[in-house]
Amino acid sequence: MRARFLKGMRRKAAIVLDVVYEGATALLPVALGVWVHHPLLQLSHPPVYFIYSSVLLFGSDFLILTALGADLIRRALTGTFRLHRPPLLILILLGLAGWAILSAAWSVEPRLSAYIGFHLAGITGWILSLSERPKAWRSLSIGCMLGILLQTSVAVLEVLVQSTAFLRPLPLEWPGPLDPSIPGAAVIELPGGRRWLRAYGTLPHPNLLGFYLVGMMAGPAAWGLRPDRRAVIGGLGFGLGTLGVGLSFSRAAWLGWAAIFLGLLGMPQPSPRRRLSLLLIGATAWLIVAGLFPIQMITRLTGRGSVLEIRSVQERKWLIEQAWQQIWHHPLLGTGAGTFPLTLREILPPGYRAEPVHHVGALIFAELGLPGFGFGLALFGAFLHEGRRRKDPEARAIAACLFGLLIASTLDHPLWTMAPMRALGGSLLGAWLGRQKSEDAGDQGPPASDDRTYAVSCVFRSWPWVLSQGQRTGHRG
Repeated sequence: MRARFLKGMRRKAAIVLDVVYEGATALLPVALGVWVHHPLLQLSHPPVYFIYSSVLLFGSDFLILTALGADLIRRALTGTFRLHRPPLLILILLGLAGWAILSAAWSVEPRLSAYIGFHLAGITGWILSLSERPKAWRSLSIGCMLGILLQTSVAVLEVLVQSTAFLRPLPLEWPGPLDPSIPGAAVIELPGGRRWLRAYGTLPHPNLLGFYLVGMMAGPAAWGLRPDRRAVIGGLGFGLGTLGVGLSFSRAAWLGWAAIFLGLLGMPQPSPRRRLSLLLIGATAWLIVAGLFPIQMITRLTGRGSVLEIRSVQERKWLIEQAWQQIWHHPLLGTGAGTFPLTLREILPPGYRAEPVHHVGALIFAELGLPGFGFGLALFGAFLHEGRRRKDPEARAIAACLFGLLIASTLDHPLWTMAPMRALGGSLLGAWLGRQKSEDAGDQGPPASDDRTYAVSCVFRSWPWVLSQGQRTGHRG
């Protein structure tokens, strides 16, 4: 009798832990766009912006730790500690994280390098957890849709009123109260010298908004290819995401979106009509942005007649030159993970910013030397190899958005330098690996509760109902 009672309690606890895991996973995409943070270690290295030189705990990190904790406790309760053979991608990421941690031994700032290495290792653990739970993609994709809705809505308002001041009542550090007249605001310089504010969403910079939305579009892209009513919602989400990417006026995000579009266009699909509808909605949203703001778009693409755009290009060119200088002087070991901006402090030209080079490959090479660059190349090669043999439409849609992030990273750095963006890339990679595992052999992860209790909507249902469902369906411990 006592054994039966304990078994029933374990079943109920497992269901509650499933709900915690799914709830944290569903909220994660929203948290990735709202940067609430707590400083664990503030390292002052002026004029380097504190986000590049401090150890910060973000809300997204807290949600990942919550989900991982729930997963570990559930495995302990049910005795399911056995993991499947880790994919090659995860092993390569662990190697990269380990090398980043080791770089603290010769780093310009050892504490910063160790933090980035351990954070990357934690993200790798999150990827492994998601890959063991293929059904978690449902919650993550819902969160992607909510994230797109939130950020695009805010972006549209910011563009219309040319200000972010309406966000002031919210307890957000970023973007702060900005308008085109404020020095340092991300603006487009129009003919005649008029300044036009780009959309920030709730992020520190428009480029981050664009990068975030490129990743979030994995949710609607996968939904848009489904053979059910969710395809309509997916199409609308894809259009909203495209609108937000356009309003960010981030050239890197535009390039990433183009990579997604081409990836979906060339994807084998049993029903070409759904894929065509998805792409037409995206193209229509893009044409709306181009039609409403043609001068802004031409200025960003050509830089014609804009001193700000010319200076931006020159600054990025100078950063590339400094990256090659660092690679030349430290080809084997680099200067340590996360330290590129710190090495620029003594040689910074007047008016330039001490920030990472806007190319992830060059940045990893400069900071981690030849071994780090080798890990990066191996990771990219393994991703291409794994993606080539997959047939599941949803997995291909996620892969297209991952590829979009990689392409955008040839013109920007957040995937390596920003903790929430590392979490974004890791979440999509884990979901993609999970979809592959589901395609190969079904859901082989820890036993999950019934579909009705497994979905994130369980969070909003009453606990007695959830527990009774677990008993009725015979949840396996």
